[in-house]
Amino acid sequence: MAVTPSTVETTTVVEIAVSSIKVNTRLRATDHDKVRDIAESVEGLGRLLHPICVSNHGDEYHLLSGLHRLESFKYLGRKTIPATIQEADPLLEELIEVEENLVSAKLSAIDEARFIVRWEDILKQLGRRAKTGDNRWNRSALTSKDLAKSRGMSRATYLYTKSIANLHPEVQDLLNETDWSQNKMDLVNLAKEKDAVQLEVAFLLTTGECSSFKRALTLSRIKHHPFNWKAEQTRVKDLIGKPFSVQKFNGNSSDLSMLCKLVSEDESCKVTKHEWGTQSSPLAAMHPDHSAYFINYYSNEGDLVLDPFAGRGTVPLVAAALGRKVVAYDLSSDNLEKIKDAALQHTGISSEDLTLHHSCGVALDHYKNDEDNFDLILTDPPFLFGVEQYGEDPRDLCQVKTVDGYVTKMTECLTNLKRLIKPSCWETKEFHPIVLKVGSGRRSSQGLIDLATEFEIIARGLGLVLHDKLINVLDSQWGMFNVSRCIDHKYSVKVHETCLVLVKY
Repeated sequence: MAVTPSTVETTTVVEIAVSSIKVNTRLRATDHDKVRDIAESVEGLGRLLHPICVSNHGDEYHLLSGLHRLESFKYLGRKTIPATIQEADPLLEELIEVEENLVSAKLSAIDEARFIVRWEDILKQLGRRAKTGDNRWNRSALTSKDLAKSRGMSRATYLYTKSIANLHPEVQDLLNETDWSQNKMDLVNLAKEKDAVQLEVAFLLTTGECSSFKRALTLSRIKHHPFNWKAEQTRVKDLIGKPFSVQKFNGNSSDLSMLCKLVSEDESCKVTKHEWGTQSSPLAAMHPDHSAYFINYYSNEGDLVLDPFAGRGTVPLVAAALGRKVVAYDLSSDNLEKIKDAALQHTGISSEDLTLHHSCGVALDHYKNDEDNFDLILTDPPFLFGVEQYGEDPRDLCQVKTVDGYVTKMTECLTNLKRLIKPSCWETKEFHPIVLKVGSGRRSSQGLIDLATEFEIIARGLGLVLHDKLINVLDSQWGMFNVSRCIDHKYSVKVHETCLVLVKY
């Protein structure tokens, strides 16, 4: 229901000539289907249910509301139409037109925000919009709660929608006729960004360089954001020593998160997601702060860090940003190329300190004769019965179909990792661990396969020492994925993974 100021008085309904009514420039186009529907209703009922509203301008009338009703009478060839007449007032005329469009027009989210802002502006000029400091128990002016209620919204939704008008005017014009103009959440988030980012997003979307709003926003933020890795080192060092019984790193907008999104959110990452009924699994990537925690805790600037299963590049990118030298393996050359580009462009690491191998992280064939090379090995190995596959490469651990086959592969992997990690010393408190982030796998005929237990057994057999074990809470998207999958199969909902810290003495 539209809010109309009390100064607008309804007069007697009179018949006026259709030809005497002037239609000024309209804020929205005429809907011809709606015109025909009204015409059919008029003919069926024999009358117009609601008169139009006009203002008196001497020899002519200006239409205030009822464009579709007026057009329906023209369509029927009627000479006169029922109307109420108001005294001429440009501000009131615009108010009525804005209200009518807010109530009846099919608006994009951008147009809706524009109209709401203009609506409030007119009400303020008419003295009908409440101001800060007004007595809330004794006033006639309208609050944002009142305005929201008139729009059939909660106050929060109303303010949320209104904030879209903060978009740069050029961005509003570029996006308004596109599909992106309907997504309020994306537009609200974009409106919070500085103008340069907003304009870059609009350019990427409208030129087709990005097909995803999320990707366009990531690229635009990075383009116009100066990274400060010294500040990030200080921030993540503060995580050390905090009392964790369970590690949980929530999503944030840190520089590290922004950097890792260059790869983790890239639409062209070549990976096949497993479908669980109607539910697609989220694409897995270690949380940047999770990687940073272990990198800061167990290594120093200039140390050499290995990730034998780089995936979407969280570990190598975080290590590079925190001043470490990096070696990484992966079976996807596309992923490695994206990791390389992001690291060299944004972290300051030299090409000599960044080594990426398009090969198998199990065999580690570039280091067959080496020992004690790495200060830290940190990785998130592919899970058994994996939800992601890079292709048909037989070296892909997601291709392994049995528990015994997976254990055999990971035994080979850990044997090589043990050889390549530097030895630790309890007396000097020098630790060079192999940190594995592992979860569980399920296969209906084989039940729950707890990979942490399997890795512990493998490590003990190889003479590695379990130095520490941490529980890592998964992001909420994984929790929701697991809920939908587990209920169907009477599983408990697993929203955690285990981090094993292994050392050799």
